[in-house]
Amino acid sequence: MTTATAAGKAPSEPWSRGHRWGYWFAALACIVVTSLAGLTLQSPGLPIAWWWPAAGAAAWFVLRVPRADRAWLILTIPLATITTNILVGRPWYLGLLYGLCNTLEIVVFVAALGRQRDAFRLDSLVNAVRFVGAALLGAVVLGVTIAAAGALLAGGSFFSVAIVAFASHSSAVMLIGALAALPPPETKGAHPIEVAVYLLVAAATLFLTFGPGGATHVTFLVFAVLAAACLRFPIRVALALTLLTCVAALLLTLTAGGSFGFDLAASRTSPVVLVVFMSTVGVFSILVSAARYEGRRDAAVALSAAEEVARAERARVAALAAQLELQRQREDFAVATSHELRTPLTNMLGYTDLLLDSRLDDQQRSWLGAARRGAERLRGLIDTMIDARESQTCDAVAVDSLLTRVQTAYAAEAASRRSSIVTKPSGLVVRASDGDAERALSNLVSNAITFAENGTVTLEATRVTDDVLISVTDDGPGMSATTLQHAFDRFYRGPEAEGRGSSGVGLGLGSARDLARRNGGDVTVTSVAGHGVSAVLRLPALTDADA
Repeated sequence: MTTATAAGKAPSEPWSRGHRWGYWFAALACIVVTSLAGLTLQSPGLPIAWWWPAAGAAAWFVLRVPRADRAWLILTIPLATITTNILVGRPWYLGLLYGLCNTLEIVVFVAALGRQRDAFRLDSLVNAVRFVGAALLGAVVLGVTIAAAGALLAGGSFFSVAIVAFASHSSAVMLIGALAALPPPETKGAHPIEVAVYLLVAAATLFLTFGPGGATHVTFLVFAVLAAACLRFPIRVALALTLLTCVAALLLTLTAGGSFGFDLAASRTSPVVLVVFMSTVGVFSILVSAARYEGRRDAAVALSAAEEVARAERARVAALAAQLELQRQREDFAVATSHELRTPLTNMLGYTDLLLDSRLDDQQRSWLGAARRGAERLRGLIDTMIDARESQTCDAVAVDSLLTRVQTAYAAEAASRRSSIVTKPSGLVVRASDGDAERALSNLVSNAITFAENGTVTLEATRVTDDVLISVTDDGPGMSATTLQHAFDRFYRGPEAEGRGSSGVGLGLGSARDLARRNGGDVTVTSVAGHGVSAVLRLPALTDADA
């Protein structure tokens, strides 16, 4: 056999000619040998044997062969049956009849299993039920046909032959054929010491129930021992031990009284009861072992999935911790830098004011005015970063007054860029820190003026439920999708800011959003490239309860 076959996996590709012939001769020899063994268990007064292991051997070989090669392998069943009957001196036509009945059983068995994309496996309770059902259905067909043939040719009892044939063939197919449908090995195998202990307990139980002077009325103890094996050991070990247990029970029954010859007449336990017992054991073991295998496999899959989720969660937490640490370091850097810049910036503003009070011509005063406005803007940014961690009290801030103050503060800068700021009165009032609201709106207006050169910046406010939305809209070139995605990232400057005389460092929008959020609001930005930018400052509206 190939490596895949030896490992317990039915190949899916058709075999080569040499491999096919080798497997065919092996199947023929095995079925002939097991048929001869079955004929030694010939039932007195009936034309059949008490147990027919050849049915299990045929099922084993058919399940192991690729689907494309099953037809020619099934032909070995009537040939092996005819050969066996000729070897024991039976008429050839009787062997042909029995061979056709055995072939019909295997055909029904395979058909009942259904078409499988891959090789049939006892890897679930559903497949186990299908296997048992197929084995029982094939045995029923075999029992009826062979009983009818026996009644016509040999004068045997129809019901007796049918019952014995059904039990002997179904038990053989389930006990032997199931070994060809074993699922992939489990990760954890059976411990040799446990198997040895089980064998000792099983031997003692079998000797007690089926041995000389045995108490056959306590045969239920065998089921208890088999249940322990099916629930404790992997399915491969459990089914092998089940077969071994049934064969031992058969030998003990047929050698009652300590005689090791096949003396059926001296048997204390009816062989019919025994083969029915073996068939029941086969059904029990297959169903319990397959259910255990499926449960452990599903548990392993669930455990693996849980471990994957846990690893993903740990990675997410680690990434979040790293992100928070990076954010903390950036904030610490910004605050520390702001404190270091405040003193020299205060000196710059003071000396600028002194110069503005002196005699200057218009051009010099214009230069100093531009320098002072830049310094004032920088001081506002520094104050924002320093105050970012300090709690602020909430005030009732009139939106119209807020818009007017910001408009006045940036009127000169807008004029220098040949832009205009337009405000629309609303009469609304927000609940926020006055300083935070002014600095947040100032940042948005400053950005708008920078990009709306030769254009118009519009400030207006509307109320939506419990919020006031203050929009700052410009008619500049807008933002690209990439720039919009990183608009709130600190120290990020998009390509649109290059070459526009902007001295910012990428803190305005991020600072505005931080100020808004700590007052219960937020900042959002929308833009279409070439059609300007609309930034919205959302702040809580002053309600009657607040008033």
